[in-house]
Amino acid sequence: MAIRVSGMISGLDTDSIVQELVSAYSTKKDKYVKAQTKLDWKMDAWKDLNKKVNSLYKKAGNLKMSAAYTKKTTTCSDTTKATVTASNTAINGTQSLKINKVAKTGYITGALLTDNVTGATTLGELGVTGDAAIAVTTKSGTKHITLGRSSTVNDVVAQLKNAGISANYDERNKRFFVSAKDSGVENDFALTATNANGITALQKLGIYVNNSSNDAAYQAWAAYAGNTDAELANILETIKTYQGNASTPGSIAQLQQDSANRRTENTNLLNKVNYASSYKGLKETIGTMPTIVENGSDVTVQKQERLFELLTKSDELTDDERAELNTLKTQLGPTDEKWNEMQLQASIIKGFEANLLNDTLTSAERTELEGVRDDVHNAYAVGGGGAARIEELVGDDSTPDSWVGKIKANNDAIQANNTQIENKNNYINQHAILTSAAPASNNTTTAARVAILRQKIDFAVDQVNNPSDYNNADPNDPNGAKLVTAQDAVIELNGVTYTSASNNITVNGLTITALQETNGEEISITTSANAQGMYDTIKGFLKEYNELIKEMDTLYNAKSAKGYEPLTDDEKEAMTDKQIEKWEQKIKDSILRRDDRLSTVMNTMTMAMSQSFTLSNGKTYSLASFGIKTQGYFAADENEGYMYHIDGDADDEISSGNADKLLAAIQEDSDSVQEFFQQLTSNLYDELHGKMGKSTTSHSIYTIYNDKTMQKEYDDYTKTIKKWEEKVKDMEDYYYKKFSAMETALSKLQSQTSALSGLLGTS
Repeated sequence: MAIRVSGMISGLDTDSIVQELVSAYSTKKDKYVKAQTKLDWKMDAWKDLNKKVNSLYKKAGNLKMSAAYTKKTTTCSDTTKATVTASNTAINGTQSLKINKVAKTGYITGALLTDNVTGATTLGELGVTGDAAIAVTTKSGTKHITLGRSSTVNDVVAQLKNAGISANYDERNKRFFVSAKDSGVENDFALTATNANGITALQKLGIYVNNSSNDAAYQAWAAYAGNTDAELANILETIKTYQGNASTPGSIAQLQQDSANRRTENTNLLNKVNYASSYKGLKETIGTMPTIVENGSDVTVQKQERLFELLTKSDELTDDERAELNTLKTQLGPTDEKWNEMQLQASIIKGFEANLLNDTLTSAERTELEGVRDDVHNAYAVGGGGAARIEELVGDDSTPDSWVGKIKANNDAIQANNTQIENKNNYINQHAILTSAAPASNNTTTAARVAILRQKIDFAVDQVNNPSDYNNADPNDPNGAKLVTAQDAVIELNGVTYTSASNNITVNGLTITALQETNGEEISITTSANAQGMYDTIKGFLKEYNELIKEMDTLYNAKSAKGYEPLTDDEKEAMTDKQIEKWEQKIKDSILRRDDRLSTVMNTMTMAMSQSFTLSNGKTYSLASFGIKTQGYFAADENEGYMYHIDGDADDEISSGNADKLLAAIQEDSDSVQEFFQQLTSNLYDELHGKMGKSTTSHSIYTIYNDKTMQKEYDDYTKTIKKWEEKVKDMEDYYYKKFSAMETALSKLQSQTSALSGLLGTS
């Protein structure tokens, strides 16, 4: 803002005078500022209220679903053996349960190592003389580890973890701890050596044990003992081909790419079929092209077709085409009736094509469909065959060259590809143990890979034939390795056996967590309706509704703030902060007073809640049927006339002394109570959805007030205020210039007077 120094000569308070002169403009500007401020407060009030309406709307949406009503509760006679939870699908009553086995995780507690073994100790220091080859087999496959003499204990832990099992070395207790990631037989692991140094390494680390999983791993290797080197090489080369890229003939990737190409082609073919079929139906509906000249020559017929082609052209005609159209029309001289008929048919076809060739298509898709359009149009041209030609193009799956025939052929080829892919994946999985031990990515020749495999196969055969070599751990040695064998959980529910890798077993709505074996004894599970859970759900919904409807009623019936307007900065300077806050709160409290939109939303909610519904049992219910009522508008406290009270609710002093009809109804017939409240909340949800479920020109989606309209009004105020601010500034500048000119004139007069006085004084 410019700094002005005025009134120096005249002695006038120029600033005050100017402000008085422009006060009419300032007052006008302040009027719009105040109106915008009130609108801003109104928007804030609606935003806050809208959040609460949305919350109730979402809760009503949840309560439409049966899953929202917690109806079941379950107890177990011995919670040290099992715990049980029930979903809404669980049957009521008592059931018998036996825990025959609890699920266990495969676990190795390593043998006690010497005191000097730490995480930094190398395998060479433990006595391993060469590279140790170890295989870790899990549900996801076999991974091979190679450990050198310089590998440390910490390196071993890291490699075991990378192979898919849990591992840790406890330096304090000097033991390894190795386990599967999850419980159950299917999740067990095998830790086997695939050369002599591997056995030495496992023994020195204290984790060399014999179990069924290890036996199975060695047996899997030994199964290849009968294969010649040439057969092993063929397996490796076959898998290498199957795992090639899309350019490798016979690879899975190549088959997948072929299927993808055929699916794309089918999409285009299907578009052709749909277009041609729709166009055929359209032509049959509107008839053939109107004939302008009967028994005309071939040239005349061609002119008619060209005229119709121009009329049906999708793109805007060029100047030359427009001239050609007028020339053809003049030459053919159609009657008004014939011309109108031709234009009508042309507009129908153009509308059809415009709908098909819409802006959502890619350029390639548009080109494809435009080509189809030309093919179809040509079919209806002179000698084209019309509908018969369309049927020939579309065809069926018995005509290979037709569009439908090509789709059928592609589908058959895709199915054949899927079968090949499945077979090739099965082949890869069947021999995964070989490729994981000698991967193709190690840049070795096939012969070198076979040599690696032959060594591992021979070693496994030796372990199978000489089990004493790897079964030398003494199970009675307290310092030796200990094995916990993986085990599935096995339970009997009502005499039927169920098995699971996890101790959590779900049967018909019951989730049973097995904790201990019952040793043949039965324990009982009792399931019943959870009346209190459903009661609390309904009570929570009504509480939220009551709080919202009371707030809305309070806002609607607020006391008038007539005479109160937002304060200007000058007005605020004359008041204390507390006075300002009190003044503005008076306006804010009444900002939605007698608001029509608020009244509409309130009526929507109260009407939805007052509805009656006929249930599947043929009886009609309302909230009052379950002891849920309002006090009535005149009996209730101020702004509480629409609030509902539950008879017997201990938290409600108004209705706590009445008999609890709702809880009794739930205990007697919970299904009917649930059905009623599902219909009630569904009705409330639908009514609110109708008010705010979609965006309009006046409000956004999920908004109960005209936020778009208000925002536009707010923006308009901003523009108007800016204009009036500019007017005020312009008028200030105008008057300041006038006073400045006056000051300049006075200054000159004063100077002249002083000069004259000087002259007179001198003489």
